[in-house]
Amino acid sequence: MSDQTIEPDIADAVQHVANRYGAAGLEDLIARAQAALDEARRAYAELSPDPD
Repeated sequence: MSDQTIEPDIADAVQHVANRYGAAGLEDLIARAQAALDEARRAYAELSPDPD
């Protein structure tokens, strides 16, 4: 985990999912967040070609 501060809206969203859906909901959230992160990284890579 990084030393960065988590945005309050993100922390609240995670807590909301945990309270409403429990561990299974958090697992779903993490899986969807990982897929979204992969998509964002691919898009960023397309916009920022390697300088080499």
